[in-house]
Amino acid sequence: MNSTSVLMMSASEATLKALKQLGLTEYETQAYLALVGGGQMAASDISAKSKVPFSRIYDVLGRLEEKQFVQVRKGRPTSYVAKAPTEVMRLIRLEWEERLKESSKVVVEELQPLFEQEQHATTRDVWVVHGRASILAKAMEMLDSAKEEVLLSLPSFDLSAEDVDVIVERVLGVKARVRILTSSITDTLKDQIPRKFEVRTRERVFGAGLVVDQRNTLIMLPGGEDSNEFLGIYSSHAIFAAMSSSYFESLWKDSRPI
Repeated sequence: MNSTSVLMMSASEATLKALKQLGLTEYETQAYLALVGGGQMAASDISAKSKVPFSRIYDVLGRLEEKQFVQVRKGRPTSYVAKAPTEVMRLIRLEWEERLKESSKVVVEELQPLFEQEQHATTRDVWVVHGRASILAKAMEMLDSAKEEVLLSLPSFDLSAEDVDVIVERVLGVKARVRILTSSITDTLKDQIPRKFEVRTRERVFGAGLVVDQRNTLIMLPGGEDSNEFLGIYSSHAIFAAMSSSYFESLWKDSRPI
């Protein structure tokens, strides 16, 4: 068995697949693994250890440097050293997050107005949203768009509940006026809620609901044990929002400030 085979076998199939998904070619993977296992080396030594042809090694190492997997140390000869996997993953994650942020901004700014214009033109003002993930995604979208007021009702305001945890995290970043109605809230969570938020409790709160800017409404209905059985009713109709807000206000008046 040659040294290249030994080198590649030292990394699991899962790791080799992950490196490929991160954008490395087979030669780039071989060269990076050689540096991870062999430390600082000159190009000729990397070629010998990884079995990447010497005619290709400088091109391969150049691409690894661009992809932030290796560092180049000038000298006679020039040598190369692998960056720590933790540092590589952190740099890649930051780059991808920034790229996703920029792409999302472009897509949303250009296409969302077209989408809303089309939705406004249709008579369909109520949608049924299936599954916990889809319901949470819709709630996050609504909270991100909030400009004036958010009305949120939850049976229990408890960080131990996974879905509530996700919603709470996003609500805490909302700059609009926020009113929250719940049946119970933990002392730990009380300390995390911004003072500008208005929070009240009452003996019972039926179901979970969200109204944003008196325009968008989402009612969340739990299903069975399967997360796909959860249902959400979403509406962009002003009348639906007005009805939901009116119900919220009636409960709000019969509640206690924390």
